[in-house]
Amino acid sequence: MNREDFINLYEAERPMYEAWADFVLNEINSGILSHAGSPVAYLEWVKIPPSQRVKQVDSLVSKAFVRKRNKYKDPYKEITDKAGIRFVVLLTSQLALLSDIVQGSVNWTYSKDKEFDEWKDDDPRMFDYQSVHYIVYATEGVTHKGIKIKAGTPCEVQLRTLLQHAYAELAHDTIYKGNIGASPEVRRTFAKSMALMETTDDLLCTAKDALESATVDINAWKNVINQEAQERLSDIQLVDDGKSTDHVLSSLNESLQKTSTEEFQAFLEDPKYSYVCDRIRNRQKEAVEFRHSFVLLMYFLSKRFRATLHRRWPLDIEVLEGVYSDLGLVKPWTGT
Repeated sequence: MNREDFINLYEAERPMYEAWADFVLNEINSGILSHAGSPVAYLEWVKIPPSQRVKQVDSLVSKAFVRKRNKYKDPYKEITDKAGIRFVVLLTSQLALLSDIVQGSVNWTYSKDKEFDEWKDDDPRMFDYQSVHYIVYATEGVTHKGIKIKAGTPCEVQLRTLLQHAYAELAHDTIYKGNIGASPEVRRTFAKSMALMETTDDLLCTAKDALESATVDINAWKNVINQEAQERLSDIQLVDDGKSTDHVLSSLNESLQKTSTEEFQAFLEDPKYSYVCDRIRNRQKEAVEFRHSFVLLMYFLSKRFRATLHRRWPLDIEVLEGVYSDLGLVKPWTGT
């Protein structure tokens, strides 16, 4: 295929490549959202808005007929990054989910990016800290935005962490995609920076695992108190403020460890305390705390730890005074 035919074919098919890149990006996005459960949780994974691109005509022609003109027998078919997308997450531990999404789709087949593997083979020290690169090929019958995607249409998928992204933008593009060779000293410096980032990522993954393990019980409490508040106080416009709930639960964690969610729910079911929800409704205009999902927990802990709760209480004591008054409890901080 000569240059003119190559250009004409690509210009004719470029809208298809744009549609295919958009389709792949949307499907991976949907997979992450499904796993995360909410747009807010999604942002805990994806740290840079995912991007898509198709090669400009001049860039593609330069790759096929100038920079790598001796590499391809059929450049139009063999160049698989005419369309590409990139996802950047926080940690390498999160790349496994993205890989599962890529490998699990029925709308494409996939292979590892051979060109990326060639870069790694050229200097393995530079790529021990690896991004994940795939090429996904459309299966038969995919249509997006009214454009039919031909079976076998390729799209490059880059999956990186923030640290990998910073490294790749400099090292890959200047050393491996640049036209000027880097000195051994420059390569050694990049290799050392890669080793440092790999160690940093390992430490961050370990820290994240430890944090998640430490918050399992807190999250269990949060789920229960949110559910109970929504069911029992459905007529109150509860404040949607997860940070305040986290603050209260973390401050009272020592007390929470001495009881259980089952004991909390048994308190709510006890006929002796059936009036609690009505008291909360009466007090909801007094202080915003009475419209938080943790309000039922305030009453339970006040009854369960009436002599000591005030010592760890993280909010205004006046709020606790109202709860103790409703429960008919003596306020230990005043002796009355």
